[in-house]
Amino acid sequence: MNMKHCYSSDKNNAATIYMLRILSVLALVMMSVGCERVSPEEKWVSALSTRIAADYADLFHHSQLLVESANRFCEAKRQSGDGTVALSAELSTVQIEWRRTMGAWQHIQWVRFGPMVENNDDWKIQFWPDKKNIVSRKVQQILDKENKIDQQVVADASVVVQGLSALELLLFDAEYVALFYQNAKPSERQCQLIVAIGEQLVSTIERVKSQWQDQNYRNSWVATVNQEQESLAPSALTDVVAAMLTQMEKLKADKLGGPLGYKNRSKQPNGYFSEGWRSNSSLDNIKTNLLALQILISNQDSYDLRRLLDAKDSDAVANDIESSINEILNVVATIDKPLNEAVTDVGSRVQLEELHLAVGNLNSQLKTRLSPALGITLGFNSNDGD
Repeated sequence: MNMKHCYSSDKNNAATIYMLRILSVLALVMMSVGCERVSPEEKWVSALSTRIAADYADLFHHSQLLVESANRFCEAKRQSGDGTVALSAELSTVQIEWRRTMGAWQHIQWVRFGPMVENNDDWKIQFWPDKKNIVSRKVQQILDKENKIDQQVVADASVVVQGLSALELLLFDAEYVALFYQNAKPSERQCQLIVAIGEQLVSTIERVKSQWQDQNYRNSWVATVNQEQESLAPSALTDVVAAMLTQMEKLKADKLGGPLGYKNRSKQPNGYFSEGWRSNSSLDNIKTNLLALQILISNQDSYDLRRLLDAKDSDAVANDIESSINEILNVVATIDKPLNEAVTDVGSRVQLEELHLAVGNLNSQLKTRLSPALGITLGFNSNDGD
């Protein structure tokens, strides 16, 4: 930590008497000693806790805007009846807000610890992978019933229908979008459902956000940095590094390996296994995941991983990891088709295979170089070996 953050010197005291100068110097020395007691690890994790709270607040904000746009769309539909240009514009606004909310979620998706995983809230926000098309079946079951659809109906239903995946189906699937332009009961029920899902999504995110904004919670989490490695409970530092690796392993195995066919028995590519095939957001999600990791490493606004590694004489590790991320982002930028189409395109598939390999190399660096540099021993990862 820079000494400026530990104390402030007052230039107006430059002309004070000799004794006050001595006392001031002594005070500064004592305060500097106190600052040095905060380890580099604790500085990084503390900065991260603040950032995580801010990122959840951003996700919450976008989810609120999504619900507001859904309400406006449904009200416009009730006023206009059949499809109109105005109605189309309102639906487009809902789709844009969905994309922004999904983007905010992808930015914080790597945080697979703390309040998010305690109640399976990550699955509530986004149910994916969905290899058996469960989201579509569960959504249709709700629509086929006669009861009024509200937030409580969604809260009592499966986690499958409580978040962004169900909303993607209703807002981007051609069959459901076409129904919105019909003046019929199924159309109204779809409107009820997108609003109800949105409200439930806001509720879920608000619960997680509130815990991370609790200073006492953040302090208690940061304090675990100082516990022994042998402790049964993971430290905050282990939480973070394990989550970074898990996110990149998931990117490799599920977000890329799934649609490329590497996880199928047939080994055939299947674009429907990509994360956002209905909205064509799969590559955007991957890019956002990588940028989120990049900010963990280099962030001029706070104590970042680069500073932590520099304190451990391992700045080369930060350089190499960031170089790998930039390499991957460059490959992503060369793919000019949606992922669900690119996997079956000969030219694009070569680029995707290169991308898959590059992410694998990044994961190896996180495991074999970052973890040892920080003195962390990671356990088994369910995505290892994919």
